Amino acid sequence: MSSSAIPVRLNLVLLLLALRLWLVELVAVPLAVAWFHPAYGLLLVAAVLLIPLRWQLLHEAVHGLLLPSVRYNRLAGRLLGISLGIPFEVWRQAHYLHHRYSRSAACRVEVYEPGEEAGWQRRLYLWLRLCGVAYLMALAGSLLLLFCPASGRWRWLAGRAPLFPLLQRRLWRSPQRHGARLDALLAWLLPGLSLLIYGANDWMLWLALLARALLISLTDHACFAGQPLGDARCAANLALPRWLGLCLLNSHLRGVHHLWPQLCWQALPQRFVSARLEWDGRFAQAICLRQWRVMPATGLPVIPRRKAGTGIMPADSITPS
Repeated sequence: MSSSAIPVRLNLVLLLLALRLWLVELVAVPLAVAWFHPAYGLLLVAAVLLIPLRWQLLHEAVHGLLLPSVRYNRLAGRLLGISLGIPFEVWRQAHYLHHRYSRSAACRVEVYEPGEEAGWQRRLYLWLRLCGVAYLMALAGSLLLLFCPASGRWRWLAGRAPLFPLLQRRLWRSPQRHGARLDALLAWLLPGLSLLIYGANDWMLWLALLARALLISLTDHACFAGQPLGDARCAANLALPRWLGLCLLNSHLRGVHHLWPQLCWQALPQRFVSARLEWDGRFAQAICLRQWRVMPATGLPVIPRRKAGTGIMPADSITPS
């Protein structure tokens, strides 16, 4: 994708907003609460409500579509990753695998195999993930990936997260691994120091962090719930008011993104219209209802690989960053 297609100025404004919200969380709010009045803690509400925007900016950086310069795109991605608790390189490698194996047996969290797993077990697992555990698993997983190389050989972990060993091999071959370790340390150290500034009001930051976990976990799976199996490019396009879609950087058009991952967020609506795609439901309905349902593997349509191309998008077709 040419750099001219990236909305550089707008992305820079949004990036500065995201980083400023991070400073509000960690510095401005605790100082204002300590020096002036506890009511300044309400500023955290704005920071929390814009967590999905910050998450999508990280997603753009992962695809190399946030800034045209590879160097500055990576720098921005690293800062966003630290602010969200997950090192950029870890999330980049994990996201590449997601594009290759989505809706396969290795990556379908709401689907269970009858006879191999009870439906209630998968339902409990799904509900926990949607209630914030998906984000907490990403936090814990990033630490294991970076600081515990033996974890890739743990059978019980590989059985529950089939892509974990592959992700660890990719990460340990990456020249950015050492930088990712520094990012992980900063991602944990900075909130820890901030808790000292909050003092007796540290519950405010804890509540904001829990809200972050909930929002990211809730929104990350909505466009994949109940989608056909067998094609990594299959995802839903969910209807949203235009203004709200822009606030979420058009992340509701995940189906368009998986078909054309080289497109920046601003180009997704136009491609949705030009490709004559149809809505797969409403975003709010998917968030609140559809994604909470588990389904047996036999209850979902399967796209045969011969009809879906390879069924897997090669990771190297993603814009490098």
